[in-house]
Amino acid sequence: MPRFSPSKDRITCYYYLLFIIHASSALSTTLKLGRLHSPSFFALNLASTSEDKSIIPTISPNNPTVRISSTLINSAIDVLEEQHFRRPDTPVDSILRKYIKQQSSQDDLPYDSEEKDALREIVLGVARSHCKIDCRLKQIRTECTPENRVIAHIVNVVDGEEKHPQREVAKQLSKSYTWLREFKRYDDSMMDLQTRLECPDWAWTGLNEAFPMQDELARQLEFLLRPPPLDLRVNTLKCKAGRDDALNAIQSAGFDANTTPWSPLGIRLDKRVPLETLPGLLDGVVEPQDEGSQLVASLLNARPGETIADYCAGTGGKTLAIAAQMQNKGRLYSMDVDGDDWRSVDGDRLERGRPRCTKAGVDNVQRQTVQADMSRKDKWCKRRNRTFDRVLVDAPCSGVGSWRRKPDARRTWGGVGYGTVDDGGDRLKELLPLQQGILRRAARLVKPGGRLVYVTCSLLPEENEHQIEEFLNCEEGETSGWRLDVPTDFVVPFEAGNGSYLRLTPAQHGTDGFFAAVLRRDEENEDSR
Repeated sequence: MPRFSPSKDRITCYYYLLFIIHASSALSTTLKLGRLHSPSFFALNLASTSEDKSIIPTISPNNPTVRISSTLINSAIDVLEEQHFRRPDTPVDSILRKYIKQQSSQDDLPYDSEEKDALREIVLGVARSHCKIDCRLKQIRTECTPENRVIAHIVNVVDGEEKHPQREVAKQLSKSYTWLREFKRYDDSMMDLQTRLECPDWAWTGLNEAFPMQDELARQLEFLLRPPPLDLRVNTLKCKAGRDDALNAIQSAGFDANTTPWSPLGIRLDKRVPLETLPGLLDGVVEPQDEGSQLVASLLNARPGETIADYCAGTGGKTLAIAAQMQNKGRLYSMDVDGDDWRSVDGDRLERGRPRCTKAGVDNVQRQTVQADMSRKDKWCKRRNRTFDRVLVDAPCSGVGSWRRKPDARRTWGGVGYGTVDDGGDRLKELLPLQQGILRRAARLVKPGGRLVYVTCSLLPEENEHQIEEFLNCEEGETSGWRLDVPTDFVVPFEAGNGSYLRLTPAQHGTDGFFAAVLRRDEENEDSR
């Protein structure tokens, strides 16, 4: 999107003035002509030029007094347009990171950390209210464009608080975007519950099964719409004194940090901060990791000297936690497919975990690629059947539990482009047999008496309880001789499935959404093959 700013060149100034005149007269015909560069017109009215980074106040749910440049308003539209028109299946946070990196390398005045956070708040704020904004825009017969979504989001946040310090901004926006007057007449109460809760069709049935009481369903989904805190895990390989020392260092540096309520190694900051400014992060003393992820990794109860597999390890966040449990003693295999067969991750995910291990002081990890095609045998795994003490299966899933962290995944996971049909239901049906295949293949690795932990970051029963029930009900070959092994002394009670499973949610535990099942292989099946 072009940005217009005055130039010393006479011809440029001449065309610049013509643009102002044209933009002023064209605002009333926005619906007929499509995208006018009205954010630039908006910038001219509320600030001076983009070069001097004159600031206009705007929206941050965490901090309504954050002030950003008019350039950032345009940047938010740029990012959303990139997803809207060219990369509808790409997570908007990924597009945003690349955009900031590109702009910072090209701009004489790169974004500072506060501006980056403000831009992120706008972009993810639009993603968190996407369905509601579009519903209201359609009601008033206004095009659902990235520009209109950004403007509507700003006005929603400002008007949502009676004494919001930036109410004057909303008034000036209403003068430039005349459709806002009618837009404000519609509110969330006029929408159905599913739209208000920003839930796609493919997840609605499963979430209703998980939370059959409507009030509880609404509460759970409302918490999934809130921005997450920043959680850190203290690396005991480098911080021998424990969490208190790492916490004191962070607090002494001026950060508002506290211990997490459940994980004994967790530190929580309620507001985002530049990671590189946190004491201990660049040295590997602390590692960013949601408290829920810390908890499910600890269910493995790994011990020094054991042989352990982190199956579907990705870039190794849980691998690092397991290595610390093992005190760097024993063999830990970080396993995943080679390429992008299971998850939409750029590049070799296992290799991307190598520098993380180095920074954390982890030296007992071996990386192993596994066969992605469940119809083909994996020779490496077959040779090591029944040799592992413990195996963690972090299965690829729909990611419903991570919606507060990836708000646009409600649409991008289901392949919902703009004006396309939601095919999330079909993708989920294709994913379920893959999850079961991965679970069974990983289970073959576990020795008699060993432990298997199945984890997803989903809240849908078909990916969780139903998968475990199918696995346990199959009495064929290597999948026989298994039982649930619910820990009685775990810090968080197992309450799902009548006490059989662990389910973590933002509403109940303040973590991302996770499911975990702990299983043990019977000793007496040692000689069966």
